[in-house]
Amino acid sequence: MSKPKTPNYHRQRFLLVLLELVGGYLSKTDFQKLLFLSQQEIECSYYDFVPYHYGCYSFQAQSDIEMLESKGWLQTVGAEIQLLEKSVDCMARDELARVSYFARKYKNYRGIQLVRFVYEHYPYYAIHSKIAKDLLDNHFYQAVIHAQEKLKSDENGLFTIGYEGLSFEKYINELISHDVHLLCDVRNNPLSRKFGFSKGVLSQLLPKFGIEYIHIPELGIVSENRNNLETKSDYVKLFKSYRNSLPQKEESLKRLSGLLDKHKRVALTCFEKQHDLCHRHCISEYLENIRNIKVIHL
Repeated sequence: MSKPKTPNYHRQRFLLVLLELVGGYLSKTDFQKLLFLSQQEIECSYYDFVPYHYGCYSFQAQSDIEMLESKGWLQTVGAEIQLLEKSVDCMARDELARVSYFARKYKNYRGIQLVRFVYEHYPYYAIHSKIAKDLLDNHFYQAVIHAQEKLKSDENGLFTIGYEGLSFEKYINELISHDVHLLCDVRNNPLSRKFGFSKGVLSQLLPKFGIEYIHIPELGIVSENRNNLETKSDYVKLFKSYRNSLPQKEESLKRLSGLLDKHKRVALTCFEKQHDLCHRHCISEYLENIRNIKVIHL
């Protein structure tokens, strides 16, 4: 049987090399923890992580594992990942040397010892852990509690955020770091080819981080009205038209205002990185004018 085709993305090649150098066989938990540590200690940033049920977790990495399994590079059996093909020839010599050093450094860290090490050194990633209290000494567990408390805010707030240029994990961390309680999706069509940003994924995963999700398509702009936006004047015309339409969206705006009363800290989301190139800033300005609320564009 021929060797599978080399993965297109360097991050996936990195993942394969790391698996090979740590022995070619890991539990899924150990894989996530070692991959996380590699991103902190090696000069690379292929994957981002969120604080999940058992600590640092990359949804993108898990998606890549599934893709690589489908291509024949590895297999998963229960909670274990096993490499099927050698892959060190996928990486440049200098980076390979750094990964090799990392693998030797952590060769004896597995299981509970590895999880505890990550929790002790990176307490933020244990804030949603189901096992931190039982796993850590009181000193280190208090560091996790402190990390949780630092994120909390008693102030009401309205935020806006676009996912352009962000990984799913960085996006989630932005919401967590600003103590957002509800994400309000104001896209007309909440689908995305970018990993993690379709309505189905957001509505399924956000509650696992204590963030509710709601989609209000009536506040979106239909796709055909966004075609051929090339100059600043094009955007000015689009947003002028959108502002003029807001009185016809009164019911949806009242609903959004009620959600602010209920959830206290709400983020409006759409695609564009720059808020002034997205209609979400028109919505936030409208609410800012009728309410005494602080707006922060993330």
